[in-house]
Amino acid sequence: MVHSPGPEIDIIVPEGANELLFEDILFGEMAQEEHRAMCNVFRKYGVEVLEIKELLITALEAASKEVVAALVDELQLLEHLSLQVVKKLKSLTPKQLAAALIEGILLDKHLMDDENLYLLKPIPNLIFARDPVIVAFNRILASSMAEPVRRREAKLMIFIFTNHPELILDKPIIDLHQLGTEGTKLSLEGGDFLVLDEDTVAIAWSRRTSLKSIQLLSKELKKLGVKNLIVAKLPNQISFIHLDTVFTRISEDECLIYPPLFAPESLTRADIFYFDLNQTEFKEKKYDLIFDLLNDLKIPLKPIYCGGKNNLIAQKREQWTQGANSFCIAPGIILTYSRNINTIKELSRAGYLCVNASEVLSQTFEPNFNQKTAILLKGEELCRARGGPRCLTHPLYRDRRLLANANRRQN
Repeated sequence: MVHSPGPEIDIIVPEGANELLFEDILFGEMAQEEHRAMCNVFRKYGVEVLEIKELLITALEAASKEVVAALVDELQLLEHLSLQVVKKLKSLTPKQLAAALIEGILLDKHLMDDENLYLLKPIPNLIFARDPVIVAFNRILASSMAEPVRRREAKLMIFIFTNHPELILDKPIIDLHQLGTEGTKLSLEGGDFLVLDEDTVAIAWSRRTSLKSIQLLSKELKKLGVKNLIVAKLPNQISFIHLDTVFTRISEDECLIYPPLFAPESLTRADIFYFDLNQTEFKEKKYDLIFDLLNDLKIPLKPIYCGGKNNLIAQKREQWTQGANSFCIAPGIILTYSRNINTIKELSRAGYLCVNASEVLSQTFEPNFNQKTAILLKGEELCRARGGPRCLTHPLYRDRRLLANANRRQN
């Protein structure tokens, strides 16, 4: 599941970028081209790609007028929308409404007024499909977004998964936003949530995910059969916005890491806590090294260093450009940005065939699940939005035949 960057990217102005959580304005046409290449790589490997906007249109068409009106009313309360905006939204067709809710509505594109650009603000962060929802353990967990400008994303995802005829599960959505109380507002986003195996979840205590949120979510995870919870406390810095910006698993026995936070030789490692969810008390056990904990849990992972092993400057630069953020099509078949050359060298040393996406998309290239492969995406514009391939994607279902192929390769 992805969201291709659209007009919502092109109407961000420099003065309003920070409010929309962008640090720069993007060249929309190039961002679309880079995103399109990523989606075509998926298709080359036999992956079905679902576009969030198309899913939303179908869900709006399938829902009754009353249900659609209720969605608009919910957004009015969430964002304090004016009656003028609500009336306009309720008058739109499903296709027009989906566009408006994602792309926003300009007050007047010819108006020279910095203070009043949008009648309805866009949600450009929807390109980071990983964050507003968590699909795990055959359940849908709707994220409780930390920043108000992203909360519409979670509401739209709830609407899709309760109204799209092909995506409705027989179990209710766990809405993390509703787990909080008036005095305890939760914040937990998908980029901080990593399933390591059927018993183990890792979550970051970060700028976007609070410890109280993790504690409340742990009760829900326990109900789902999760036994082990790993919590990594990240520094409160913009570059470490989510766990998947510093740690991603790329195969059955490997992970990409940002060395200053996780490498054994680092003196600035993140604090690591383990919680046994079989216990009645939420009581932590602290570890100095995440790999010691993973070994204890029978999840031995070998680290591959973002930015290389001995160059702190390269590590910092390439973490900033999402060198530690990769997405697995299957174990050992990953997508990463081509600009992170030192990280790519480390992947090559670890036995990965490093190949440009343009070559993968050529007619002569044949996907080989028996060869560890790092597919190098051009992400010059996408990474400026502060997200890598894992941020841009959200797997809904993994075909175990792909996993079987990968396991045969490893054996």
